[in-house]
Formats: sequence, C-alpha cells, structure tokens
Amino acid sequence: MKEKKVTIREVAAMAGVSISSVSRYLADPKSIQPLAAYNIKNAIRELKYEPNSFAQNLKRGKSNIIGLVVPHMEFFFGRVCSGVSDYFFERKYVTFICQSDNDGEKEKFYIQELLNKKAAGIILAPSGQNTMYLQSVARDYKNMVMIDRLEEVGCDIVLENHRENAYQLLSWLLKNKPCSQILMLFGWIDSFNTRMCQEGSAQAFKEAGKPEEQICRVFTARKIDTVADALKQFSLRIREGERPAIVAFGSDIMEYVVMVIHQQLPDWIDKVDVAGFAVAGTADKLGIRGSLVIKNPEAVGITAAELLHRKLQEEGKESEPKIYDIKVSYQF
Repeated sequence: MKEKKVTIREVAAMAGVSISSVSRYLADPKSIQPLAAYNIKNAIRELKYEPNSFAQNLKRGKSNIIGLVVPHMEFFFGRVCSGVSDYFFERKYVTFICQSDNDGEKEKFYIQELLNKKAAGIILAPSGQNTMYLQSVARDYKNMVMIDRLEEVGCDIVLENHRENAYQLLSWLLKNKPCSQILMLFGWIDSFNTRMCQEGSAQAFKEAGKPEEQICRVFTARKIDTVADALKQFSLRIREGERPAIVAFGSDIMEYVVMVIHQQLPDWIDKVDVAGFAVAGTADKLGIRGSLVIKNPEAVGITAAELLHRKLQEEGKESEPKIYDIKVSYQF
C-alpha cells in the first residue's frame, strides 16, 4: 500500500508554528527564530517530510535547474555536456540534458518545459527551425545562452567560426592536395552550421577556380548509412589514377567516413585525402593522417556556462548580446 505523503501542514502542527513559518524556514532557515527553527527541523526529521521542490520553484519564480538542449550527446556535444554539467554541479545546480535530434518540435517542447519548471538558465544549440519562437522567449527570459550555431535570437552566442574554419580548411586543401573530385559531407540541410560551412567552402572554391562539376555535396543528417551510401556513389565517379578528397564537416561525420572506408572501401585507405572537422584525439583514435580543424568543445561548454552563471548572479541586468568566438587549431 502506498504510504501517504506528509504535508507541510502536518509539519507546522507538530512544530507548533504557522505554515508560513515552515515555508520561510525551507527557503532560508536563518529567517526564523532559533527555537522555531529547531522545532521545525525536528518535525521534518521525525515526519520524514520531503519538500515539494517544484512547488517551491513556482512560488519563488526560479529554481536550481539548468537546461541544456543539444542535437545529440555524442562526439562534440558529449564533451560540451560534460563540461557544463560539471561546472554547474560545483555551484549546486542540477543540469537537465535534453536531446532534440535537431527536431524543431522536440526542441520547442523541451524549451517550453524548462520554462514551465522555472529553470534558472538554459544553454541551447538550436536546430534553426524555431527562430521566431526563440526570439519571443529571449525578449522576456534573459538567462539563455546559445552555443555552436549563429542564429540571432537576442542572446549571447558561443561558437567556433565555422565559416572561417571551412574556408581555411578548403583553401589549404585545394592548394596542397590537388584533386579532380571532391566529396563534401555536411550535417543537417537546414542547420546554421551547414550554411556557414557552405559559405566558407564556396569562397575557397571560387578563389581556387574549382569547377562545379568536380564537387559533390551531400547532406548526411549525421547518419552513418547516408555517409556510407554517399561514399559508394562517389567511388563510381573516380577514374583510375585519380586521388579524390573527402571533407567531413563534423567530428561524427569524420569518424563515420573512416569507419566506412576501413570496412567497405579498404582499397581507398592510401588513395584518398580525408579532411574535415574533428576533436582532439580523433586522428590517433582512428589512425588517420588528414587535414583537420581541431574543435574545442570543452572551451565552448565552459565559456557558455560561465556566461550563464554570470547572468544568474547579475539577475535583471541588461546587456547587449555578444558573440564569443572560440579558437580552434589546425592540423594540416
């Protein structure tokens, strides 16, 4: 039989104080007279009373919850989540990690639920599908920081400059690794990251005079099956003696490329140039020698966490939204 939950009214009755006194004690024990506080503490222990934190949050209008909404929790974002969670744990906050799968509806649902639960702050890697909704949220909810995506909604953004990184990578590759065919593997077709990578690579192609017919672009939605199919189709375009190049715009896509080559296209291992975005240790982990932009997810996560924590400490202080550009390293 389910045990009946003890109420705040019962605690007040046993302690011989008012319900409002118990509420004040739960919010700040020092706000109550020492003897009353002593009696309330004993009543809570004897009755095994558990405060309804959600109800308390609603009453106070805030909580110790930090919401972190990301497309997935692997590779780059796995390290971001770890950094943010550890940072706020040390400051007595609970981090709720929500995986949106880059689905606009899921993303919107998670954001709204976090707002309903009076989350103290939210860190978000947006899908690019809810710009107007996020703009309306940011007008009233100031404790939000965006990461990894350049979507202007009216809050601080922490990211690595994907446009510049793509441009630098492709410029170097086209000058130092001449290839007659190049496969470009992007993530989600509608993401801001994809758009930025496309803009940077397009500038590099234009400056190098690379013919459009030598470029193959595929939007993988970060799925290994799509990557595998793209590589197989691309292999049909390669003539004997040609050395193609494959550029993966994502640390997960990079790993998929190497896995597929080793498992399904082993003849390519020494006959193709692999380049793209990766995280520290990827090259050693996969045993590849490629042209890489080494991303820094730990710096992205910690910087975003520090910005959000500062907002929480300066509650109500208005400031102009800023873009914080995290530096990457190049392994060419």
